[in-house]
Amino acid sequence: MKSPDRSTRTKLKTDAAKRVAAVLPWGSTPGRQVVEQAGSASAVRTRLKERVVQDHPEGKAMARRQYFGLQRGLPGEDHLGDDAGLASAPTKVQKARAHMAHVAATPAAAPGSAAHFKAAANAALPVWRELGPTLIPHGQTYGSGPGASPSVSGRCSGVVVDRTDSRHLIACSAGGGLWGSLDTGATWAPLTDRAPTLVMGAITQSPSAPGVVYAATGDGDGQIPFGVGLLRSTDAGLTWQAVLTPNLSGVGVYDLAVDPGNALRVWIASDQALLLSTNGGQTARSVIAAPCWSISIHPTQASELLAAFADGLARSNDGGATWARVVLPGTSSATRFKRLEVAHAPGQGGVVWLAGCIGRQAVLWRRASVGGAFTAMNVPASMKTSQAWYDWCLAVAPDDPDLIFWGAIDLFRGKRGASTMAWQNVSSRSSGDSIHPDQHFVAFDAKVPGVLYACNDGGLFRSADRGEHWTSLNPGLGITEFEYLAQLQGNANWLFGGTQDNGSLTLAGPRRWDQVALGDGGDCAAVDRGAASIVYHSYYDMPIERAPALGANAFSWSDVTPPVPDGYEALFYPPLEARGSVLVKAGVSVWISANDGNDWNELSLPGASELITALAIVGDHTVLAGTQSGQMWRIARGSGSSGSWANASVSALAALAGGFVSDIAVVGSTGKTLWVTCSQLGGGHVFRSLNAGKTFSDRSGNLPDMAVSALVVDPKTTSTVYVATDRGVWRSKNSGTGWAEFNNGLPNVIAGDLMLHESAHRLRVGTRSRGAWEVSL
Repeated sequence: MKSPDRSTRTKLKTDAAKRVAAVLPWGSTPGRQVVEQAGSASAVRTRLKERVVQDHPEGKAMARRQYFGLQRGLPGEDHLGDDAGLASAPTKVQKARAHMAHVAATPAAAPGSAAHFKAAANAALPVWRELGPTLIPHGQTYGSGPGASPSVSGRCSGVVVDRTDSRHLIACSAGGGLWGSLDTGATWAPLTDRAPTLVMGAITQSPSAPGVVYAATGDGDGQIPFGVGLLRSTDAGLTWQAVLTPNLSGVGVYDLAVDPGNALRVWIASDQALLLSTNGGQTARSVIAAPCWSISIHPTQASELLAAFADGLARSNDGGATWARVVLPGTSSATRFKRLEVAHAPGQGGVVWLAGCIGRQAVLWRRASVGGAFTAMNVPASMKTSQAWYDWCLAVAPDDPDLIFWGAIDLFRGKRGASTMAWQNVSSRSSGDSIHPDQHFVAFDAKVPGVLYACNDGGLFRSADRGEHWTSLNPGLGITEFEYLAQLQGNANWLFGGTQDNGSLTLAGPRRWDQVALGDGGDCAAVDRGAASIVYHSYYDMPIERAPALGANAFSWSDVTPPVPDGYEALFYPPLEARGSVLVKAGVSVWISANDGNDWNELSLPGASELITALAIVGDHTVLAGTQSGQMWRIARGSGSSGSWANASVSALAALAGGFVSDIAVVGSTGKTLWVTCSQLGGGHVFRSLNAGKTFSDRSGNLPDMAVSALVVDPKTTSTVYVATDRGVWRSKNSGTGWAEFNNGLPNVIAGDLMLHESAHRLRVGTRSRGAWEVSL
């Protein structure tokens, strides 16, 4: 087992440089840069912040995960620290495994394989090209001052700093696969775009054989159960092999640990069990059948292992053959943790730190010697624990067993003194450097212990001085998670999108997107009026902001939120549509404005109390709505000179067998031909009506049973239909009779939104989490 030789390293560096230097042909659109400083949040953002604890007590990340599961019909939406979540976990895994059988690209048919290349060449498929972002120059933090807006990218779940070469980094992203750098993050290249799945949970390097690196598919922190097994490398991460492991399919992974003396012996902490592989991930057996968050091995005495579970800490002193619960001061057998992380001190393995959350209370313990008792320590006074199930990490300095870094929403540095811990927030400062919130992983450089890396929802950051100063390593990382896209038909270079935790963005140049609204970017829409074009964006829940799309005042937002009451029920990302002067948004009712959001009417669906999940506007007098159960509705504006949305009529259309309507497309101006998609697993996913929704026929054809999130019909050839799925984009050329992958050049990603620019004849897709892409048709 060896590190990459000079020729292979040169190739990786050359590929990365070419990728960064490429100039793409679509031009650029200037965007207003938004940097949030203390006290600068808009009225809408301020309102959301004030209500977030009441509306989302487990944090926005939990609501976002519930939304993802609801779309697909995955049960078990409570975090796994609760008994309710544990009870539903087996059913969730069964459904996720069935789903992954269709979603994961098999080695024989994976994009990039010989068979796939031959099929693509024979079909003469056009090639997708990356729109980015690989640069979001000014991102959001909770700090203030000049160093408070570093560049960001997307959610990073781990990093390996090669112990043989500190310049060599491998970043692990939650939905965008693995990325490599040979120059300390100055340039990056994607390593696993053709892997069976790009949803990643953890990464680690073997202590005894540095050329061996393991990465686990399936996202534990985000609870996206899209795992299929491990990716492993024997050349320090240059090339990767997927090993598909049945009992790692459909699960999320939190942590990996490799035996210090045996590179083939791998421990896997997952949302279902603590597992052990003795053959490099080829097979894995369950050791403790309970969700496990963290596994740590003594650096020099491999017989000692510590593992963290919802009911506490387990210890083995015989290499994992037997386990016993560890007594922790202040807890009992009835104590349930929301999260628990354990770490041996790398330079003094007898010292162990244990960081947990019980309810809303952060707790910390330290052990001084092997087999010794744990002692409770004081915790940071300002630590926020609402999302402890999601953002939680712990690391001990290699050269100082009394210096730890503990991450939740913020990252804290703690130094043990004679009688107490001294704490400092090193991620959110009132002056100096700050980094993005929501911490997932912390790693040190083994060669230079003062060098620290932090992985969070904004990407990857490096500190050369133990967190005093930070450098963003995000330029070049294409791991942004798009939720929705919007475009202007009159300007092919204008593109807009809402992203997970990295704001609403606008395309501002080759692979550069500027953040023009902060927070979680939700559904968005644009109305083409030439120089007077407007754009709408949303966060989460029901707020909407409107702004000019072009000109000197572009992205100067004004609040046009419908007057929903407190506690109004809606999806985390409610559907939003705009056409002409009609603006629509929906939760348990439909809110319609006839004048760009200045005034609103609320319409309830007769006898319905379920959530509305998709909308479409036909002309300026009809709105179509779909619900989470698959029911379709038509809302017709009142007729005559006094007709308005206040006296609109509501009528039920046909119901769809698929459940959870995810998108509605109208063909032509009459509204008779409708295409509808459903994302829930186990039913049909694509439906068509030729009689304005009175009846629908299932046009799923040979499309696998996987979530379909969006659909567009080619206006030049209306029998050609494209859909965004959990395995990229698929196309039918015969109105849904047959379907084939349409992913030539597109990474193996979850495709979230899809749109077609008619005049340029370009298909665009927003992915989770490899940014936006387009292909010329």
